[in-house]
Amino acid sequence: MKVLIINCILSTAEHGIIKRKESISDCMISTFARGFIELGHEVTLLASQEFMPTGKDEQLPFEVVYFPSRLPQVFKPTLLPWPRGMRAWLKQHSTEYDLVIASESFQIATLIAAGVCKSKLLIWQEMDRHQRLLFKLPSKFWHNVIVPTFMGQVTIVPRSEPAKRFMSRYSRHVSDVIVDHGTDAHTLYPSDHVENAFIVVSQLVKRKNVDSIITKFARLVSQEPYHNYRLDIIGDGDQMQELKQMASKLGIEKNVVFHGFLSHERLAEPLRHALALLVDTSNDLNMVTIAEAITSGTPVVTNTKPSTASFIAANGLGVVRDNWDENDLIEVINNYDKMHAACVKEGKELTNVACARKMLGVKS
Repeated sequence: MKVLIINCILSTAEHGIIKRKESISDCMISTFARGFIELGHEVTLLASQEFMPTGKDEQLPFEVVYFPSRLPQVFKPTLLPWPRGMRAWLKQHSTEYDLVIASESFQIATLIAAGVCKSKLLIWQEMDRHQRLLFKLPSKFWHNVIVPTFMGQVTIVPRSEPAKRFMSRYSRHVSDVIVDHGTDAHTLYPSDHVENAFIVVSQLVKRKNVDSIITKFARLVSQEPYHNYRLDIIGDGDQMQELKQMASKLGIEKNVVFHGFLSHERLAEPLRHALALLVDTSNDLNMVTIAEAITSGTPVVTNTKPSTASFIAANGLGVVRDNWDENDLIEVINNYDKMHAACVKEGKELTNVACARKMLGVKS
């Protein structure tokens, strides 16, 4: 089978600034695509040219076709890109594909695909709420008018229960099957060895609230049994120096290790040996790192902001509580074996191969 994936926005752009990477191999959609390839299918990815990697000789197991954005000052490539030339490309090539998967209903690229190859199309939905831009008016118009008018017969595959509930308000064709982003099980897999360490995998930017996590961790290590526990912080961002100074001021600079950005190959080892992934975000949907932690057998401590919070709570995969604190970290320490076993069990369904198989099952 030949699968076409339309995902214009390849990475999150903080403050509307696209930081082009040397490779897109580690990005979410590449991992998702490899799941289909491992099942024996051919994949082509359509994306915005603004996210094209800087590496000239990147070797990927699938073809990528990039499109420049039309009127980028209005249709911002970081939010709602208008891919110039995509309609013509689809008219010429869509007959070559057996399945077309478009990311998000509120995207011009998805609207284009619905007009050209509706019978082959699945919409893969992450958003579980209206975008706040311009008092939510563009999003409300799109979902109340564009979705039922032009995408009314297209099956929408949610990435979470909240996304399913949200889209069921606007479409009668929302799948009961939930398909998460998918993780690379060859790189991310469980271990029975755990260290006295917690882990943060995140951009070091304000909305991720890593400073709050450091404060809570400091309260943990101030207690007698936990003086030697470690917090591994993996990621980069404009708060790096501020967070290092904070750890030093709290007197825990020896307990907090800043690793900077790591590839999945280098991230995998500390992730699988951590007691828990710590999340205290103020604004996120399906966080890829949460699925990666669960696949690695690592419990998650999070607030209720991520879309997958209810999944974590329902399956005993960690602790879900707004304003969680050091006592929740102690709960993980005391109940790690039980949470770890639950993650190992559920993580098998979060691999990219499992997610690709679920997606193919929706269309069959």
